[in-house]
Amino acid sequence: MVAESGDSPYSFVHRPEFHVLPESALPCEINLHGTFAVDRQDGFGQLYYGMPGCGILRIDPDLSTQDLITIPDELKPMNFHSTKLAEFDGQWRLFLPANNDELVVVLTLDGEIDFTLLRPEFEEYQHEKARFSPTDTLLMGDELMVTDGYGSNYISKADMYSKSWTSLFGGFTKDWHEHGKFATAHGISRHHHHHHHAMIADRPMSRIEQYNSDGTFIDTHALPRGAWPCGMDVIHYDGRHLGVIGSLIDPEEGKPAPIYIIDADTFEVLSIVRPKDDLGVEPVQHLHNVVWHQSGDNLYLVCQAWNPGFYFVLERVG
Repeated sequence: MVAESGDSPYSFVHRPEFHVLPESALPCEINLHGTFAVDRQDGFGQLYYGMPGCGILRIDPDLSTQDLITIPDELKPMNFHSTKLAEFDGQWRLFLPANNDELVVVLTLDGEIDFTLLRPEFEEYQHEKARFSPTDTLLMGDELMVTDGYGSNYISKADMYSKSWTSLFGGFTKDWHEHGKFATAHGISRHHHHHHHAMIADRPMSRIEQYNSDGTFIDTHALPRGAWPCGMDVIHYDGRHLGVIGSLIDPEEGKPAPIYIIDADTFEVLSIVRPKDDLGVEPVQHLHNVVWHQSGDNLYLVCQAWNPGFYFVLERVG
């Protein structure tokens, strides 16, 4: 009998046959520490992600094959903590924050450098101890929002036409009751209804916070205390908006981390999927990114664990 995990109708099985990394990428997988970008245009469906030491990988829509996109040699050692896919000025690009190298790289889909953004020049970053270690991006109109989750926890914005920084908001806080600042502004995504609102995963605070594009705080959405949400992906499926959140750790100390399936409108937890405990996916102690992927009538979770890095795919039962 095939092992399942989660609550019906959102229970999942492991599909090990979709672990189809190119042979040249397998030695790099242990260092996998990023996110997936999903091309949800009609007729497309590819997924993209970065792997330090290799470059950018592109997954076919049916999940059966992956190709390595060649990038400039100077970029290959970098860890792209996030991969985002977005269209600007008629061209699709990949947006890649390099958390260890104090820069954001913007690539064409063929792997060529369009431009880079270096450390912000705002006053808040002038002190030598003010770290810039970007973890995620979101293109909002003609502005790119960049979360500095491993650094000073500001959300910096850059103009796509001038390719320069324009403003920032946020900063660091340890106070769970304080909004507008972050303990770790880890992941950022667009709200599924309000397209000018950003959803920011404040990882150690066990919450996803909602902001206007100008940085105005709107709302906070709590997860079980002690969960560490890395980010959220939303899909419209079977008449409702479903969110998926990979958690770095479980609220119970030492327990392997879960995947939360939520109602994206109410934040009600609908299902908790446990890849290691229930499905026996042995390397998966910590989740770093999980995204939805639909292929035909099948609904998948495309996942990556971190420390060690590991790529895997789950399929919804039924």
